[in-house]
Amino acid sequence: MLDFLAQRVAISALTLFLITLIVFTGVRMIPGDPARTMAGTDADEAGLQEIREKYGLDQPIPVQYVRWLTLALRGDLGESIRTRESVVKIVALKLPITIQLAGFSLLIALGIAIPAGIFSAVRRNTVWDLLANAVSLCGVSIPTFWLGIMLILLISVRLHLLPASGFVSFLQDPLGNLQRMLMPAFVLGAALAAVLMRQTRNSMIEVMSANYVRTAYSKGLAERVVVLRHALRNGLIPIVTILGLQMGALMGGAVVTEQIFVIPGFGRLIVEAVFTRDYPLVQGVVLITASSYVLINLLVDVSYSLLNPRIRVKGAADES
Repeated sequence: MLDFLAQRVAISALTLFLITLIVFTGVRMIPGDPARTMAGTDADEAGLQEIREKYGLDQPIPVQYVRWLTLALRGDLGESIRTRESVVKIVALKLPITIQLAGFSLLIALGIAIPAGIFSAVRRNTVWDLLANAVSLCGVSIPTFWLGIMLILLISVRLHLLPASGFVSFLQDPLGNLQRMLMPAFVLGAALAAVLMRQTRNSMIEVMSANYVRTAYSKGLAERVVVLRHALRNGLIPIVTILGLQMGALMGGAVVTEQIFVIPGFGRLIVEAVFTRDYPLVQGVVLITASSYVLINLLVDVSYSLLNPRIRVKGAADES
């Protein structure tokens, strides 16, 4: 188990190193001069040069990268060019909002997808199966921005059931927070639920045809016991894989969703940082997002060995 974890951690560390290279290089390909953006259009060359020297923008790219990476390893992601605030402080204020949104979206997706996928697999080739597949196909096909706008028009503008936009801290107003997060969470969770539902159905159909499941039925066990106790655990392995990959999609979808519902989270922060050419903020935000994605996939790898110990044993046998 320790060798399995060490291998996965080493791969994750290498991936993060490559990500830092890509992020740092990609940010500097954004058109425009961040020094002029910060100083304004009327700034003279001497003022621009002073800003470049202060933030190290006049140094060669490799030198800037080494300096940034060294500070990042110490937990210092620099200072925002636009607001003069610490990037870590800005992220600490915005990231919990997006994490809450992604968490609610995940709960909605799992609450819809897992029961629907299991029911569709158990009732395969019935009208309920066809209906579930049709709904999931709609969920995958509908664009996030269109669904968000339609929900605002229907639920907020016409029915006046939920606020159309804005954000309130959960600590400040728990009910108001839930009311404002429900629609954006459903928008993000709908597409994820559609993907997970189809994967759950396919995985459960494959597992239900296994010999041990037929043996369980032959022993006279109830269908509920066979499905939930014997089939679901092995059926969850590909679902966990898809879930880990889709967590990155949740963060990406949050960019559009937070813009539509005016939520001051991580997604809006990325857009504002790119538009203002705020190098340190863009680098910090993308690095934290990528690190979260790598960490989630590391946890997915570890969960494989917990759900199915044969994976861990096979990995150890291959190494020997």
